Amino acid sequence: MKLAFYALTSCEGCLTTLITNLGPNLEGLWRMFDIDYFKLVREPVGGVRIPKADIAFVEGAVVTDRDRKTLNEIRNNSSFVVALGTCASSGNIAYTASRAVDLDAKHLRDLEISPAEPLSSVVAVDFELSGCPVSAKEFTDALLRLINSMEPIQPDYSVCYECRSKGNPCLLDAKRVCLGPLAMGGCGAACPTVGSPCYSCRGPAVEADLNAYLIVLEKKGIGKERALMMLRMFTGKKAKELLKDEQ
Repeated sequence: MKLAFYALTSCEGCLTTLITNLGPNLEGLWRMFDIDYFKLVREPVGGVRIPKADIAFVEGAVVTDRDRKTLNEIRNNSSFVVALGTCASSGNIAYTASRAVDLDAKHLRDLEISPAEPLSSVVAVDFELSGCPVSAKEFTDALLRLINSMEPIQPDYSVCYECRSKGNPCLLDAKRVCLGPLAMGGCGAACPTVGSPCYSCRGPAVEADLNAYLIVLEKKGIGKERALMMLRMFTGKKAKELLKDEQ
């Protein structure tokens, strides 16, 4: 089976996380699969080459005309495309931030720059692995399921559920804005566990209920403005559906 790993406009943090966390198992990945292209590890001299692949993992958002061209080539040369990380799945911070900037006729050297978009705005995406950065364990689980012709599974619970399971004190009770009730779980409630609020960097939970969440904020005497700002910040394009009544 042929795999390929790409990065569009991004910090390349998801691929770095995979390399760091897989560690000695990275060599095993090479033995098990035919990996013709892996950004940061195996790249051809002279620029990007888009090989034929059974599964392509793509990090980053679509920001430049080169991103768009590369992504279309990846889609055409790949049987299965996975959006790797929140930038690829929702646009992350770049999606919202780029819409506050006048990008008309903006160029960076020979690149044309546009507002950031997730992969799904440009091509059909077969699966999304959220996370900022993506979880190496979720990547491994998804890959194992894919090579066995099984659809990968996204967590169907919220960060709030994980937080309660750990016995963490609720930040909302301390009148601090936290998006845990709306956010997709799977991170182990990493931020609230160390006293930092959840920003929903993995995107919204399957059954995220914004109206119910805003009612809870009101009952606790917390203003909704910061919560809505945080939701727009990290949830990117996926915030549109949740925020449709708040526009």
